[in-house]
Amino acid sequence: MILLDNVTITRGHTRVASQLRLEIGPGEAVAMIGRSAAGKTALVETIAGLLAPQSGRVELAAAAGQEALRVGYAPADSAAWPVMRADEFLEMAGLAAGLVGKSLRLAVARGLGFADCDLLRDRRLDSLSDGQRKRLLVAATLLHDPDLLVWDDPMRGLDIAGRTDVEQVVADLTLAGGSVVAALNDAQIGPCWTRVLLLVDGSILDTGNRHQQTTDGWPVWSLEPLAAWRRAIAQG
Repeated sequence: MILLDNVTITRGHTRVASQLRLEIGPGEAVAMIGRSAAGKTALVETIAGLLAPQSGRVELAAAAGQEALRVGYAPADSAAWPVMRADEFLEMAGLAAGLVGKSLRLAVARGLGFADCDLLRDRRLDSLSDGQRKRLLVAATLLHDPDLLVWDDPMRGLDIAGRTDVEQVVADLTLAGGSVVAALNDAQIGPCWTRVLLLVDGSILDTGNRHQQTTDGWPVWSLEPLAAWRRAIAQG
C-alpha cells in the first residue's frame, strides 16, 4: 500500500531524512518515534503527499479493484484554523474529501459525536480544549471512510478515554485491512500498533512486528532502542 524507495527529504536547505526505504502493507499500524527534529513530521507529510521528496520514489497503491486510495491526514495541531467553528471545520474536511449533501451532513454529525462536541458545534476551535481540538482533527480524517490514516502526534492532549478511542480507530481500521502511520511524541505505545519505527538522525530503524511479544494477549515492545527512547523521554 505504501512504498518509499531511496527517499531523501529536505526542508529549505536542510536535509532531514536520507535514503529512506520503507514498505507498509494492508493491516499494518506503524508508530514512528524519535527525538525532536528526528524527521517524524517530515516523513508523515511526505507520505501524505504534502511534502515532495528531494529524491526517491513514494507510492501509495490502492487495493485491487479500487480506483484510488482514500487517505485521511491530520497535522499535529489546528493552529491554521483558529476562528472556524467545530462544525465548519468538519464540513471543510468533508468537502475536501468529496462529500456533499446528506453524506456530508451525516459524516459531520458522526465526527462531532466522535469528538464529543455534539453540543459544541458552534464553538470556535481556539475556544476548545486541547483534547477536543485533537479529537476533531482525528474525526476529520475519518469522514470519508479512509483506507489509510496518516497522523502527526495524534495522542497529544488526549485523556485516557480519548487515547482509548483513537487506539480503537487504529485497531478497527487495520482489522478491516486498512493501514495507519503516525508520528508519536511520547513514550506510550499502545497495543494497537503492529510496528514501531525509530527515527535517528534522519534514518529509520524498523523494529518490525517480530519485536512485539505477547503476554496474556497484551503486546510488550522489548526492543532496546525503544527502551532507550523511553528513558530519553523520562529524562527530558
